[in-house]
Amino acid sequence: MKTTLQLIVLALGLFALSGCDTHGKKYNHNSKQNVYYKGDGLDEAAAKKLADYLAEIKYFDGDKELSVQITKEKETKDTVNINFVVDEAKVTPEIETTFLLLGGFISNKVYKDGPVNINFIDSHFGLIKKLGYAKPYVEEPAADTNTQ
Repeated sequence: MKTTLQLIVLALGLFALSGCDTHGKKYNHNSKQNVYYKGDGLDEAAAKKLADYLAEIKYFDGDKELSVQITKEKETKDTVNINFVVDEAKVTPEIETTFLLLGGFISNKVYKDGPVNINFIDSHFGLIKKLGYAKPYVEEPAADTNTQ
């Protein structure tokens, strides 16, 4: 009887531990903003790099509670999925375009022009909408003003 109880407690403990990891591991940028990460090749350093960039561009700024999740799967090889937690009621086509542009900057600055997909998720990490591939931002060369 005691052995059975110990096995049940152990099984519940393992289930609880694995249940906590459904959104990935959590990197706290500060007390209000964080990045969850899970998948092949993603670690705390990758989450920190993204969080630092989001802070640099003032996305992670102030007292707003913001979460972002990055995921990577074997099937998509080097592609990073960046999942922004958003309020679905506030999503507009303009906001979608803005986040795809942001994804292009992230691809360029954080992932060395690596492929990035942008998605919107809710506060329970359920998919709201896949925005798709974010084309890396490429600076256009300055126009030559010395033409003769």
